[in-house]
Amino acid sequence: MEHVTFNSLGTRCAGDLYLPETNDPVPGLVLGHSGVMVKEALAFFAPYFVKAGFAVLAIDYRTVGSSEGEPRGLDHPERQVEDFRSAVSYLQTRPEVQPERIGVWGVSIGGSVATQAAVLDRRIKCVVVQSPSVWNGWRYMERLLSRAGVHALRDRLQQDWQRRYEGGQSARVPHLTLEGDSVKDTPDMSTRLFPTYRNEKTLDSAEHLLTFAPENLIHRLAPTPLLMIANGGWDPYHMLEEAQSAFAKAGEPKRLAVLPYDVLGLYTGPGLEEAMALAIDWFDLYLRRTRLADITPTPTYESVAAMTQ
Repeated sequence: MEHVTFNSLGTRCAGDLYLPETNDPVPGLVLGHSGVMVKEALAFFAPYFVKAGFAVLAIDYRTVGSSEGEPRGLDHPERQVEDFRSAVSYLQTRPEVQPERIGVWGVSIGGSVATQAAVLDRRIKCVVVQSPSVWNGWRYMERLLSRAGVHALRDRLQQDWQRRYEGGQSARVPHLTLEGDSVKDTPDMSTRLFPTYRNEKTLDSAEHLLTFAPENLIHRLAPTPLLMIANGGWDPYHMLEEAQSAFAKAGEPKRLAVLPYDVLGLYTGPGLEEAMALAIDWFDLYLRRTRLADITPTPTYESVAAMTQ
């Protein structure tokens, strides 16, 4: 694994580049996590793809982990879309990677970020989303907090806006506030496992989440192949209804695989093993073995004139 940096519209971002043991160029993948989680957490997933023969770039978004950017912990999905695309541009400069064969993989909201990046960027040839969560931010937050909870959040955001208007900084709030016997220790555990992780983000990040709605664009992803691997067990954060709603609007080729695991079930075995096997098969079929479409250049006035002479 090689620590690398790449430029994302003027901000230095950090990535971990994993390369398989081969002398030939191979297809490449960009991996993105959720929110302000860090690239070191992607080390659980990257080795599966590397063993299957893919080059993998796991990234920190701007303001997160080892990447630059202020204010720290600004969770801004639209900018994370840009970071995915910048990572694709970086991968295309690496001689170990086939520049015309690059896919993206994202977990939780990182999956919908990756999908929107692929909608906008046709260099991305294949998409896999694992434990998908947010496809319509406003609807998601109402399902998570209730309408009354979103109303209270908007009051806090209004106060936060006034503070920022008067020259102050946005308030700091926890990133992970999971509860329940199976997941209550996740924030502290993440900090212990990943030294660059901070369990906090800016309060105004909630505004960017509320207005993030990649479901409104997902029908424009086709013909880029899409695989969603969703949680079918107890999961208040990666809601199956959200995945089904977005999947129904996507074009072919697509597949929705629902695995019977709970909120963290696809982050650990045996759910992790099953999910990664599905993802590898999808990338192998559509990124390695499928013939890429021949793109006919848009004719210019001069070329049309030459053909008619």
